[in-house]
Amino acid sequence: MRILIIGAGVIGLSYGWLLSRDHQVVVMARPHRAEQLRAGVQMRLHRAGGGRRGRPSLVGRFRPGVVDEPVDADLALVAVDRTRLGELLPMLEPLAGSTPLLFMLNHWDIVGEVSSWLAPGHYCVGFPGQIGGGHTAEGIEATLFDRGTRLEAGARGRRALLDRIDSALAAAGLKVKRERDMPGWLAVHYLQQSLTLGPLLEAGGYDRLCADDAALRRMVLALREGVAVCRARGIATGRIPPAPLLRLPVGMVAAGLGRMFSQDDTRRMVLAHLAHGRAEWRAGFFEVLAAGRRLGVPMPIWDSYSSLVAG
Repeated sequence: MRILIIGAGVIGLSYGWLLSRDHQVVVMARPHRAEQLRAGVQMRLHRAGGGRRGRPSLVGRFRPGVVDEPVDADLALVAVDRTRLGELLPMLEPLAGSTPLLFMLNHWDIVGEVSSWLAPGHYCVGFPGQIGGGHTAEGIEATLFDRGTRLEAGARGRRALLDRIDSALAAAGLKVKRERDMPGWLAVHYLQQSLTLGPLLEAGGYDRLCADDAALRRMVLALREGVAVCRARGIATGRIPPAPLLRLPVGMVAAGLGRMFSQDDTRRMVLAHLAHGRAEWRAGFFEVLAAGRRLGVPMPIWDSYSSLVAG
């Protein structure tokens, strides 16, 4: 396939690099970034768990084809910062009907934003959760987790296309799970990233949060408020993680969060993303809070972080 990657950040370049083994990959980038890409980007994807089971890190140089505007392809994979999607959609509209569009990004209401520009049959939705990391002076350094790539199951008319995308991702070494309600899954998942900045700032840093039981308990309560907003939106959250886990006793969930944050892979991913994605996290925090207020959902714990996040 000829695959157009829209978004020359960690996710776009990492997924593009893996897909380029078997497919012709072209990256759309702004002029200053295009020059860097043509020279090649050093890629280093660490295996989760430090390469246990004898699997080394993936290292190489990625020299994709580069364009400065959307071009027709067999697939366009859109992996931009959520805050940039609005300015990009008018540019994508001409591709509708000729190039299938796959949106792979964190989003609170992707259907609500995209539907103003694209008909439902012209795009599909996934999530690139198998890779997370940041930029270095040399290029991209990220963690490749064992699982985490999501793709919508798809209505009958689009299932053949989605099956081809699934196969391409799997051949690139990615483990794909299909979701019946991908927009709903995205909304619930969005809560984790959108909230994390507040507890981090309140605790005084990443390592302090990992060891602060009271801060982790408050984080659990705030996440429950976020799930309540999802339910008020009509999303069936019962089987979408982490919503089921949040029904467990607060102390148990807080301890689990602490263990998760203490893992080296999680720490590396969160801190790397925080270094370049704080504006996106901040926007997400207030987006969820605004939805809760609009829907009449009490969010006292979530709201208590507002001054820290705004600053």
